[in-house]
Amino acid sequence: MTKRKKTINLNKIEIDEKTSEPKIVNIETENDTVPAADNSATINPYENQNKSSIGKQIVMTRILGINESDKSVSRRQKILKNLITAIFLVFVVAVLGYTFYADFFASPHDPVSWDNLWGTFSSTWFYLIFAFLSLFFSYLLKGLKLSFICRSQTPKWHFKTCFETGIIGHYYNCVTPLAVGGQPFEIYHLSKHGVHGGVAASMPIIAFFFNQFAFVVLGIVALVGFNVNFLSIPDNFMTSLPAVFNILAIIGLICCLFMPSLVLIFSMLPRLGARLVWLFTFIGGKLRILKDPRKTELKTMKTVIHNARCIKKFAKTPLALIGTLIASFGEQLALCSIAYFTLKFFGYDNLEAGGFLEWMQIVQLSIILYAATSFIPTPGNSGAADLSFYILFSVGLALAGLSFSAMAVWRVLSYYSYIIIGFAFTTWRRKRDHRLEFLGIADLEK
Repeated sequence: MTKRKKTINLNKIEIDEKTSEPKIVNIETENDTVPAADNSATINPYENQNKSSIGKQIVMTRILGINESDKSVSRRQKILKNLITAIFLVFVVAVLGYTFYADFFASPHDPVSWDNLWGTFSSTWFYLIFAFLSLFFSYLLKGLKLSFICRSQTPKWHFKTCFETGIIGHYYNCVTPLAVGGQPFEIYHLSKHGVHGGVAASMPIIAFFFNQFAFVVLGIVALVGFNVNFLSIPDNFMTSLPAVFNILAIIGLICCLFMPSLVLIFSMLPRLGARLVWLFTFIGGKLRILKDPRKTELKTMKTVIHNARCIKKFAKTPLALIGTLIASFGEQLALCSIAYFTLKFFGYDNLEAGGFLEWMQIVQLSIILYAATSFIPTPGNSGAADLSFYILFSVGLALAGLSFSAMAVWRVLSYYSYIIIGFAFTTWRRKRDHRLEFLGIADLEK
């Protein structure tokens, strides 16, 4: 056979059926030929490396684009990475510095005093407990969501493993740009603790699809409701939040809708889906956004087709599908409820609404702000999310100094807590697994 001139290298994550470990598989395709399944795959050198570092290797190569084994480009990549990190830190510190100064030194409100704080917190302290409960429910509902998916494809619920997987997924999503680092680690943890390799590979995909679906639906409802003021949101919120948030929220929702829409189109109209992928990559190539449009097209096609197969298979279990949908919506509402209970802890009170309506108003505004910052390419949308929710808190709180403090408490609960809890858990779990392996004790979940 005549050797083609152009070779395209693709990477994908697969599960070794014998060891149940994830591995990176390199696929070489020549010109426009679709890779054959029988002899096209060659195992990446990572397979022989330490298993405990496979998650890091996946994120470094697939997400950050850093190949530590390639010495010719590693220095340039590390310089670029350090530069991006420096820009990110400067941006976040600048936002925090600005909001601190604006709230404590340039605020038109009366300054806060210890008497004001004591009088407020003595009657609102229990709202902080509700904020922590909202954080807990976000973990619990993600674990339930993964459990529903697991139960639909295996004889067991594996709730303990699924709950732990949710903790790990949140942690790595929070420390990677655009929250894309969690899935490889979720696959690895599931496959290592009792979930069959094929099921482990599909579960995070299905969970991500329903999470995006719930977020987009809530975002659309929140935007429409905000523009017609269906919930009678107070005028100070309606006039103080910049109109640009409407535009940014629409952009964010379109970005979040892209992958779920392609999956649905491929499930029902595969030819149309293929044409859309080609169109987007063609335009990206002409605009010089994509370096290799054909390679990007093939990678996108493989990802979307695999996701569509997972969703179609899962859709055949209606009870699990309904449970996953409910858990997905609940997880989003629990996350947005943290902002409401933080506001209440710092003394916010809408006397005209109160109770459930007041909660709905703040949750609606929180969903819009999350949508408006969802496409910011920083870990946890840092900087943009801080500034956006500072504006929300500054409108709802009447004393200088409370808005920045409320934003800091909200940020710790809704973002940094995932990193702290995730880091502590992954460190403990890794040491525990090593100890069990040393003692020759099998994990009870297997």
